[in-house]
Formats: sequence, C-alpha cells, structure tokens
Amino acid sequence: MEAAIISGTSITAKLAWEQGRKVFAIPGRLDSKQGIGVNRLIQKGAKLVIGVSDIIDEFDDLKNYSKRMIIHNKRIKKEYRKIYNLLSDVPMSLDEISGKTQNTIRCTANLLSLMELEDLVQQIIGCGYVKKYKE
Repeated sequence: MEAAIISGTSITAKLAWEQGRKVFAIPGRLDSKQGIGVNRLIQKGAKLVIGVSDIIDEFDDLKNYSKRMIIHNKRIKKEYRKIYNLLSDVPMSLDEISGKTQNTIRCTANLLSLMELEDLVQQIIGCGYVKKYKE
C-alpha cells in the first residue's frame, strides 16, 4: 500500500517480476516519502489499481468467479437499500453517497459503518466505499 523508494515492497515487487508474476499497485500520495516507491512501481509497469475490478480483469479464474457471485438482497435491511443499490465495485466517496441518497453526512457515515459491520460494504481507504459481494 505504501513504500519508500528502497523498501521491502520494492524488493518483493522486483522478485515477483523476476518470477514472471503480476504486480499490482495502489497509487501513493505524491507529497509523501511513503508514496514514492509505489508510484515508481507503477512507472516500471505494475498494474495501477483503483478498484477490485482492476485485479479481477487480469485473472481469467477470477473473472469467471466474479460472474458467479450473487448479492444477498434478503439480508439487506430497508434502511441500507438506498446506499447498497447505489454502490458497485467502483469506490464512491462519503460525500458522493450522501449527496445521491440525500442523507446527511453523519447519517450516511453511520449507515455505512453498520453496513461494514454486516459485511455488506467495504471502505477502500483514500478512495471510498464499494459494495461487497458474497458467493
């Protein structure tokens, strides 16, 4: 997730490339020493990841698996449905969710926290919230 220019992450990525493995990286902050290493990996050819689908698209087995995933609508409480139906595998910010559902930020944050506890959504730090899928 974060790496300085010389770090264990950089060494691990180098070893993975030497073994012919795919390397994925979430962009780091440009104003942080801990973001430089990850951004350098992206420059060198690591696949830039901004969502789960970026990884799934690289593996045929995962593509087929993701098609079989089902949403457990029966588990979704009425108060969660508006948010749940809005989300996908593309991260959406708290502000955006709040605006689209016409809930206050506080109410939206509370509902999202409860939904995380019930394993319905996942927060991608720095990106937003995504719908969680279950088989």
